[in-house]
Amino acid sequence: MADAVGGGARLRIVRQGGSKRLQQGFLKMTLGKKSRLFVSLALATLLVWGFRPLFAFDSSRIKILSDPNLDVIYHTLAHFNLPGDRFNLFSEDYVRRMDQAKRDLEVGETRLDREAAALEQRYRQRPRLRFLIQAPFLADDLSSFKQALALIDYDFRTRTVPVGPKGKRRKEPLMFGNSRRLIPVFRNRFQAPQEREFAKQFAGCLEEELSRFYMLYREARTEWDQQGMKWFTSFWKSQGMSILEPWASRSEVTQFKVFLTPVMKRRGLGVPVEQGGEVLFHVLTPLPESRQEAMHSFFVLLYETTRRSTDPLAVIPGSSSPTNRASMESRVRKNTALLAAHLYLKTRFPGVHRSFLNFFLKLPAGKASEVESLEPLFARQFPLNPASRRRVEAFVARLP
Repeated sequence: MADAVGGGARLRIVRQGGSKRLQQGFLKMTLGKKSRLFVSLALATLLVWGFRPLFAFDSSRIKILSDPNLDVIYHTLAHFNLPGDRFNLFSEDYVRRMDQAKRDLEVGETRLDREAAALEQRYRQRPRLRFLIQAPFLADDLSSFKQALALIDYDFRTRTVPVGPKGKRRKEPLMFGNSRRLIPVFRNRFQAPQEREFAKQFAGCLEEELSRFYMLYREARTEWDQQGMKWFTSFWKSQGMSILEPWASRSEVTQFKVFLTPVMKRRGLGVPVEQGGEVLFHVLTPLPESRQEAMHSFFVLLYETTRRSTDPLAVIPGSSSPTNRASMESRVRKNTALLAAHLYLKTRFPGVHRSFLNFFLKLPAGKASEVESLEPLFARQFPLNPASRRRVEAFVARLP
């Protein structure tokens, strides 16, 4: 599983968006009154637009990885549908493919198959449970992650765990040291009894799904996974790093860990974690199933990275309803990032620009022969208010 998080480190999920600090030492130079005024105004403008100084980004700080122990968590979450939620991992096609894989491998029905509907209902009703989407990156390993969820009711004072409907208790089980750190985290996040019951049930389904099916499934597709990694790595070395570098240099991320996962299809997930003053950015992106899909997987990585710079640029219109406002904020920030990536590729990397438009418009390759016919369609599908658009255009114009 992801090893980015140290066992004893104090961690917190950090919000996207960067610092507005700028080196201003050159202002101490002797300047005329008008020159000082000009420089001050220029600095103020850069601060408003969230500009960060350009520096060469070390590509070794971006790791391209694959981790089945991480994937099985998202494989399990992909069985729960959250319509309209940005973090919805559900895919009917993916679940159908997993059902077929279980038949092919003669695994039969698993506990997750039997209990998915009940778990999904609780998952929808309890928004705090969505923390499970981010939580894997707070754990050092899958075993501790599962155990901490299963023992979420562990009593550190009595060193016992309540068992059964009558509240009987059993003595302290053999426990990983990292589980001791995670249990208070999960308990603080999942305070309601129903949430803790979900956590324990989820851990049980995850445990059986891994041992009965997922390990066997990933072993069966080892060559396929290796080929997908090669396709992505080839595109990454030839074009991807050059495209991502300006965004990575302004992301205020210390290290990227990019996980190629077969669970994701056409979407991704970015989770920043602060550790000891550094920001570790974990990105889940689809494991490509063809050479062409390697570019698509990269577009997902580009979008998630772009958001770290563009989320602060989004201007959110007022809304009377908190629910509507949350949905609006999500939509505006998404469209802000997409517009930024679109404008950036159009001027700097026109060779992949059309593929980018096709991918996010969900059009087959070759559907339109001219980029000019795609841009109006892109603008209609991902509309953005004028204030946000102006800020994005100004920001992208300053990128190298």
